[in-house]
Amino acid sequence: MPKVIKAVYENDVIKPLKPLSLPSKRIVIYIEEKKFSELIDELELEARKNVDETLDSVRRPQKNISGMS
Repeated sequence: MPKVIKAVYENDVIKPLKPLSLPSKRIVIYIEEKKFSELIDELELEARKNVDETLDSVRRPQKNISGMS
């Protein structure tokens, strides 16, 4: 069963807020939860980037389309 450990990320190190009773060299997995609004913001930014890239590729002059250059 998963165990939730509260910690602070500081100077490239994740520091637990309370002492842990884990064996030495135990591998732990960090899972970051985000608010739904943060996920939507990221998706909107990615979608906007993809739309911009697609529009740029369409706007570029096309070569050899129906004999046009």
